[in-house]
Amino acid sequence: MTVCEPATTGTVVPTGELDLRRALTGLDGLLVMSMAMMQRHDVDEVINVLKREVESVTGCQLVHVTFQRDREWITLPPGEPTKPAEPSPSTGERVFVQDNGDSWTSTTAVAVLNGAPGRLVLRSFARPDPEQLFVIERLGDFLGTALADAQVHERHRRRAHELDAANNEMARTVAALQHREGVLEEFARLSTTGTELDVATSLSRLTGSAVVLRDRFGHETTRITVAGRYQPLLERTSLEEVIGGRPELGTIELEVPPDKDRDDASFALRYAGVALGLLRAKAVAMNELENRLSRDLLDDLLEGLPADVAVDRASAQGHDLGVSHDLIVCAWSSERGHRGHDRDVDHLRMAMARQRLPCLVVRSRGLVVALAHRGVDMGRLFNDVSRAYGDTNGVIAKGEPANSPEQIPRAYEQAQRALRARQQSHDPYGFIAYADLGVDRLLALDGNAEEVERLIRDWLGDLLSYDRRHGTELVPTLAAYLDHGGKYADTSTTLTIHRNTLRYRISRITEISGHDLNDVEAQLNLHLATRAWRLRRASVGEPLRNAVR
Repeated sequence: MTVCEPATTGTVVPTGELDLRRALTGLDGLLVMSMAMMQRHDVDEVINVLKREVESVTGCQLVHVTFQRDREWITLPPGEPTKPAEPSPSTGERVFVQDNGDSWTSTTAVAVLNGAPGRLVLRSFARPDPEQLFVIERLGDFLGTALADAQVHERHRRRAHELDAANNEMARTVAALQHREGVLEEFARLSTTGTELDVATSLSRLTGSAVVLRDRFGHETTRITVAGRYQPLLERTSLEEVIGGRPELGTIELEVPPDKDRDDASFALRYAGVALGLLRAKAVAMNELENRLSRDLLDDLLEGLPADVAVDRASAQGHDLGVSHDLIVCAWSSERGHRGHDRDVDHLRMAMARQRLPCLVVRSRGLVVALAHRGVDMGRLFNDVSRAYGDTNGVIAKGEPANSPEQIPRAYEQAQRALRARQQSHDPYGFIAYADLGVDRLLALDGNAEEVERLIRDWLGDLLSYDRRHGTELVPTLAAYLDHGGKYADTSTTLTIHRNTLRYRISRITEISGHDLNDVEAQLNLHLATRAWRLRRASVGEPLRNAVR
């Protein structure tokens, strides 16, 4: 075998000088090895086959392989440095052999289709013979092909993985868009056909979160919890939205668990707030319209409205005037100051709603008036209104049943008289019906006005004149004294004066009026006169004062 040894001590192997039988034997093992490498389709697996089989095929040990992988030069196994001084033989032509003293290294090119070839470096303890060099040279060809095939498969797998990732991301995006489209459709439908409870329930279902609705004052109106889910308070995220972007409509709050997507929850919350805003704005508008129509109808009924007209108008508003009705008037007084018109009307309306009786409510002449189907429980109504106001400083009165629209004005006047009588009594707070008035019903009749005024002048005229001239309160004192049956202790307590002061006033009353308060007939007439005086001079709905009326 002719060996050319230039400065790099490389060796050229002429094919004609090979022992073909030994070369073919080496090629058989190389063929099996190359088939194993070609089946791996993975660069690292190809190198593992090379490390495992190279010594049995070539009689040499693997030092390292240098090749381009994704346009970057790498060396395998890792940690084995390449030697820049080593020549790079042309593919299929030459194998360079170097004597390292205690071993020999053989370097051959690793074939590639395009670009610079790689290098395969093997080590042996004896100089390789021509047949080994021939097999080593062919090994470079087969190794290059196997590495190229593996890199092609790696690129395909990588692209397939990238495509799968892109498809998965696209699928997630499409699913998210479909979910949000479903959210929009759901709340768009509920904004026209649903209720607040429907919106809150759908929001809880779509987000898997608890939902809390509050009114403009921060009072909780609705709460939807998630069944079977308990989450510590510190692990929740609370999201809040102003309903419809209008603070007067209230707020909606979402308690989002950590395992739920916050962006999706915020999206759903925003559009639930829009839907609720439309529902609440519609409810407010409808309530205002119904209230205005109800006020107009009841105002006309109180003034007197023909039956056929009244029935038709009430029927158009869904109220049946064909049944017997109770006429209720309500007057409240409180040290907390002036009460708003809407709050007064709302308090009575909500209290009436608890009795499930259809009714019309309006403010008229300083009173809150309700016309309801007959059967109002006055005690329960007073308790409900008292809870709404937070005190019991008021009166609720009822006239006799109105069996037709024409009787409504009469029932209204009766309710006012009953209210006035209760306000002027020694117990001015509570509820009363006109039927409970007794003698006050006669004293309050407009038809008896002239006789009642004469009764007042005859029995109280001198006392009233004295009170006007001297600024005293002898008539109110006499009224309280007679209301309490002549009991000094009860009367002085009611008037918040000392007993001696009361005794002095009673003596002055006897002296000025000329009437004996121990006479039964005189007591009766004086009592009737004081009650008539209070009823005639008290304005309906007048705020209650500490002074006895």
